[in-house]
Amino acid sequence: MNVTMALLLTLLITPLRQQFKFLLFVFAVFASATEGVWPGLFATLLSVAMADYFLIHPLRTFAFSDPGDLVPLLIFCGVGITITWITHRLHRTEETLRAAAAVMESSADSIIRESLGNTILSWNKAAERTYGYTAKEVIGRPFSRIVPPDRLEELQRLVESVHHGGSVQNHETVHIRKDGAHFDVALTLSPVQDKDGRIVAVSSIARDITEHKRTEEAIRLSHEKLERQTLQLKFLAEMGEMLQASSIPADAYAVTARFAQTLIPASSGALFVYSASRDNLEVVLRWGESDQDKQDFLAADECWALRTGRLHLVEDSLTGLLCRHLPEPPPTCYLCAPMIGHGETLGMLHLRMGRHNRDSSKARLLESSELTWLARTMADRLALALADMKLRETLRAQSISDPLTGWYNRRFMEETLEREIRRAARNEAPVAIVMLDVDNFKEFNDSYGHEAGDVALQNLCQMLKGHIRSEDVACRYGGDEFLLILPDISAEVAAQRAEAMRIAVGHLEMHYQGRLLRPMTLSFGIATFPANGKTSQELLRASDAALFRAKSEGRDRVRFHGKASGPTT
Repeated sequence: MNVTMALLLTLLITPLRQQFKFLLFVFAVFASATEGVWPGLFATLLSVAMADYFLIHPLRTFAFSDPGDLVPLLIFCGVGITITWITHRLHRTEETLRAAAAVMESSADSIIRESLGNTILSWNKAAERTYGYTAKEVIGRPFSRIVPPDRLEELQRLVESVHHGGSVQNHETVHIRKDGAHFDVALTLSPVQDKDGRIVAVSSIARDITEHKRTEEAIRLSHEKLERQTLQLKFLAEMGEMLQASSIPADAYAVTARFAQTLIPASSGALFVYSASRDNLEVVLRWGESDQDKQDFLAADECWALRTGRLHLVEDSLTGLLCRHLPEPPPTCYLCAPMIGHGETLGMLHLRMGRHNRDSSKARLLESSELTWLARTMADRLALALADMKLRETLRAQSISDPLTGWYNRRFMEETLEREIRRAARNEAPVAIVMLDVDNFKEFNDSYGHEAGDVALQNLCQMLKGHIRSEDVACRYGGDEFLLILPDISAEVAAQRAEAMRIAVGHLEMHYQGRLLRPMTLSFGIATFPANGKTSQELLRASDAALFRAKSEGRDRVRFHGKASGPTT
C-alpha cells in the first residue's frame, strides 16, 4: 500500500512527457509485485522498449535512441529489475511470516514471547485457551501474572540462564489461570536473537500437563496399591498358616495382634471374646494405645458391630455413630469387626486410628475400603481358627469323654494311667487308683427306671467332682463303675479322700419327676503304684480285687488291696 501511494504521488509531479514512461514503470513494478520475478522482469524490459519507441524517436521501429538517451534507459531498466528482486524477497518474507504466524496460532501449546524485562510481547490462541486471558489483556503486562508467587524465583533463574545463551527444555512447574486455578505445565524456554545475534527476548512454550500428571499419579498410586495389596495378601496367608498352627486360643490372639500391627500401621486395638456364660465379652488381648483403656468387659448391646453382625467403621468421631463402649474422649477413627465362625459370633476385633496418622509419611491411614477389607479378613480368619479349635476340642472331648456323666471314658483312662505310671517311675512318686461302684444299682434301676438311674449317675458324678483335684483324672470304667487316678497320693491319703466321698454320697438327695429318690451308697477299692503293681493291668486288677472285697464285706465301705480301711457301715 505504501509503495502504491508513493508511485501515485510521483506520477502527479512528473512532467507530462515523462508520465507515459512512468506509467510503464508502474506497470512493471505492479507485475513484479503480483506475478513474480520473471513476469516482472519481462514487464520491465517491455516497458523500456515501448518508452524508447514511442517517446524518444517516434516512427523508429525497435531502435535505440542516441547515446544520450541510452543511459536513462539502462538506469530505468536496472531500477525496474532491482525493484522486482526486492519486491520478490519481500513477498517471500511476508509468506514466511504468515506461515510462522499460522503455525504459532494453530499450535496446541501456549507460545509466549517476553522481553528481557519479562514483559509479554506476544500471546497465541492456545495461550488464551489455556490461561483464560486474551492477548489484549496480557500483552504489555509482566509475565509474573501467570506465575505463582512461590515460583517467581524459579522463573527468574530460568530466564537468566536463557539470557546468557542457554535454553530450558520441558521444565515442570506450576502456572496460574485467570480464575486463580493452579495447573502443571512443561515449560521450554529459548532465546530470541536480532540480526546481530544479540538476545532481545525469550520465547516460552508452555504445555498443560495437568492431565498427564494426574494420569502419572493415578498409575503410581495404582502401582503402590497393587504392591501393597500383594504384600497384604502375603501377610494374610502367613497369618492364616500361623492361625492353623495355633493349638490354643491364646496363640491365635497373639498371632492376630502381631499381624494387625503389621497390616494396619499406626493403629492400636483389642480382642474381645464372649465369656462362658455369654452374658458379656471380656478382653483377652490389647496392643498399642488401647493398653491405657482399662475396660475389661462390655455388653453385646454396647457395640454396633455385635448388634448388627457387620463391621462398623467410624472415620470421624464428630459425625459418626459411636458405640457405647468407647472411652472418653473417643478415638478419632475406629472400627469394630465381629468375629463370626461357623455361624456363631465368638467375639469382636476393635481397632483405633488417630487423626495424626492420616498425614503420616511412615504410616498413612489406609482407604476405607482397604481398611475394612483387612479388618474383616483378619476377624474372619481369627473367628474361623477359634471355631475350628472349639470344634476340635468338642470332637476330642466327645472321643475321650462319657456322654452321660461327662467323665473321661475307659480309653482315655488307659492312656492316662500308662502315662502317670511312667511319670511316677521317673520321679519315684506314688500313684493311687480308686475304683468305686454304686451299690445295688440294678435294683435302683428296676425301682425307678433307667432314665431315673441316668439322672442319678449324672448327679452323683457332679457331686464327686467337688472332691477331686484338677490334676486328678475321673473316668467311667463301665456301667455304674468308676475309676479315679490320683497322682502323687499315698494309699492313706487316697483312703481319706474316698471316705469323704462315701459320706457325702450318703447325704445326697436326688429327685426325678418330683419324686425323691432313695439315697445311694458307694463301695471303694484302692491300689497304689508301685506297692500293688508296676503296670496298669496289675493296678487295675488290684483295685478291682479291693472293690470286690468291699462289696463282699457288706458294701458302703473303703478297702485297700490286701487290708481293710474305714468304717464298715
